[in-house]
Amino acid sequence: MSTPSLPDVGDVIADKYRIDGLLGEGGMAVVFAAHHTLLDKAIAVKILSPNLPHTPVIVERFVTEARAAAKVDCPNVARVMDVGTLKSGLPYMVMERLDGCDLEELLRLEHRLAIGDAVDYVLQALAGLAHAHTLGIIHRDLKPANLFLAHQPDGTAIIKILDFGIAKLDHGSRMTKAGQAVGSPTYMSPEHIRASEHLDHRTDIWAMGVVLYELLTGEPPIEEDGVGETIAAVLARRAPFARSKRADIPEQLDLAIMKCLKHDPDERWPDVAALARAIAPFGTGACAMLPEAIEQTLRQQLRRYSGQAIMIKPPTPGAAVVPVTQSLASTTTQEAPAVTEDSVPELRPRRTGLKIGIAVVATAIATYLLLVNAHLLQKLRPAAAPDTGATTSVAAASVPSATSAASIHAKPPTTTSHHHGSLPSAIPSTTSSTKKHH
Repeated sequence: MSTPSLPDVGDVIADKYRIDGLLGEGGMAVVFAAHHTLLDKAIAVKILSPNLPHTPVIVERFVTEARAAAKVDCPNVARVMDVGTLKSGLPYMVMERLDGCDLEELLRLEHRLAIGDAVDYVLQALAGLAHAHTLGIIHRDLKPANLFLAHQPDGTAIIKILDFGIAKLDHGSRMTKAGQAVGSPTYMSPEHIRASEHLDHRTDIWAMGVVLYELLTGEPPIEEDGVGETIAAVLARRAPFARSKRADIPEQLDLAIMKCLKHDPDERWPDVAALARAIAPFGTGACAMLPEAIEQTLRQQLRRYSGQAIMIKPPTPGAAVVPVTQSLASTTTQEAPAVTEDSVPELRPRRTGLKIGIAVVATAIATYLLLVNAHLLQKLRPAAAPDTGATTSVAAASVPSATSAASIHAKPPTTTSHHHGSLPSAIPSTTSSTKKHH
């Protein structure tokens, strides 16, 4: 069978994506600069490498990347706009074109980054992860090479998360089976290396700790010459403090990083919002508002996707499974109150207005009935015998609930006086009830 061919410069894909040139090539895919001819917009087209065997697992990984990235609507995640298949059979995805370099390239140029810049880059990545995690998506392959520093038209730069190829989706298939692990060992958590069946969002927190450590010191906390040796070292050793490799790293920042690298996931930061709060004071100040935005993202999305996300803790016999939505709701907002029905302001005016409306209508009806009955009494009174209880009884009986059983046998003047006296007293009673409901 012949190898599927890649498009040439000038070829048009799907009648609208013109190939302009090669941008880069990796182990999984080839990326082309392209132009959307209908929208007159620069784009990138990522095509599965023809050198790979097109097994279902490989194709699924490529499609998973497109699906995951398309779900996450956040400026800090590279946007995927379309997917398709070439005539040659190679799958492709259409993405926003980014101008800049990834953090791996930046580290090669600068060796290590300024503390404020490194923290700002990680904060932006955490903002993207907040959106992914609340959708039940775990990236599982975070590293400097997958964090792209993109230049924007206004001259600023922004971090974009790339390559959700081995992401774990809440409703999609996993890229690995139990006992298999895919990723970059240097950045993989111990539970990821062990291919835990219940891998959760805290594996991404481990990876971000490794990334920040490397951005600050120029090297990852644990790395050996071979893949096997690195895996063994990650499982067996504790990472040295970053301050042992760079003395000007603030102690509290170092402790925040080391908390990411706890072997027990329960001892790490519970979510990306908690990590962002811990490291934000050491940034340049340009991203000072991001921790609050990240926390707000988690709180809003949790209400929308409650009960649909990944597992936060592996189930134990006889124990209930705790979804990430529940865990994040209890751990994210230590400073902010939990979201409850009563804390959502837009719900209260509607409910109060409805109660007031019902009370007003009820008051009007009661008042109308009392007035009608009073009018009937006025008509009946001239024709009634002054001393007969029977006529009085008829008049009193015409008011269903305004008179008591005792007043039925009262003399007409007393009965009439009672009805007129009960009219004003009924209105305050209803109004009082209205206030009570309000």
